[in-house]
Amino acid sequence: MSSLRVESVVTDSFGIEPTLREDTLSVKLTGTGDMAAAAPLGSYCRALQAEVVRLSVSAVEFDVRSLYFLNSSCLKAFISFICGLAAQGLKCKIQFVTDARLGWQRRSLTALERMSPELVSIADA
Repeated sequence: MSSLRVESVVTDSFGIEPTLREDTLSVKLTGTGDMAAAAPLGSYCRALQAEVVRLSVSAVEFDVRSLYFLNSSCLKAFISFICGLAAQGLKCKIQFVTDARLGWQRRSLTALERMSPELVSIADA
């Protein structure tokens, strides 16, 4: 498997850190997913979609345990990512890892799971 062509993103209040483990692309999100994070996350998700295709990974894991806010524009970036993979006929599994102590994470992401239950799952850690 090749190395990643997407790099970490770090702003004052938001971070994205990718890692590749075997056939799983893991993405750790940290900070605040507010309006300032929406554009970087949207761009990142588009680049990530290309990486999923290029590397033929079987799973993408978004670790949101260190994310303390997520607005609707950031959720839209995830929706576009999921729909983009589905439109290409890819069966790549997408898992969101949440902090069970932060109930808003699961509640916010449940809509994504319901939108595409065959691809998306949520796991509390």
